[in-house]
Amino acid sequence: MLEMKEVVVQYESGADPAVRDLTLSFEQGEFVCVLGRSGAGKSTFIRTINGLQPQTSGQITVLGCELKKMSQKKQRSMRREIGMIFQHFHLIPRLTVEQNVFTGRFGHKPAWKNFLGLFSDEEKSLTDYYLNEVGLLEYKNRRVERLSGGQKQRVGIARAMVQRPSILLGDEPVASLDPTTADYIFQILRQLHEEKELLTVINVHDIELARKYATRIIGLKQGHLVFDGSPGQLSDHHLKQIYE
Repeated sequence: MLEMKEVVVQYESGADPAVRDLTLSFEQGEFVCVLGRSGAGKSTFIRTINGLQPQTSGQITVLGCELKKMSQKKQRSMRREIGMIFQHFHLIPRLTVEQNVFTGRFGHKPAWKNFLGLFSDEEKSLTDYYLNEVGLLEYKNRRVERLSGGQKQRVGIARAMVQRPSILLGDEPVASLDPTTADYIFQILRQLHEEKELLTVINVHDIELARKYATRIIGLKQGHLVFDGSPGQLSDHHLKQIYE
């Protein structure tokens, strides 16, 4: 479903690569958490998967297509299959919850329909379905700027899910949330992951969240892969390798 071969990402010529020679493969149904210190390359890794950050060298194959060989049109089409959840939400504060979730359908529609705010009954039902899944249906007409951080992140999850993705990515989606709210967000993510049989790959700073919810943990250090295994295999020795 997703394969990386000797992938290198270097932002500037002569600078140390943010990602170094990563070779990994991921299958449908895996819930993967990526651990690493700040600057370990986690965000670059996630952004490279869906083409937001071009790789310098190596090969990335997503849903059977090699990313580097795709035209821009093909990449846009591919991104419809990849939902993305961000640390800082990337919502439009003055729009309602419903209107923000609708933006998840923009890649599936002509630009003029998006501009005019024209959405089908099916899209409205889909939006209601995912707002109910994340426990926010009663807030659909509330402006996002009036929500708490945890509620905003649930809007972000619903927006990603209305794309009907095959792959769900998260770039530190709970880093700014308190531990109880972060755990609740991960409950929602794991439930949706299982219901829709997704491949889910999420950067997370909380080791215990990774151990609790992941089926597989990846550890990065200075762009290198230093751990790849199940939560039960993640020992104190491995954590020292990742974080020291």
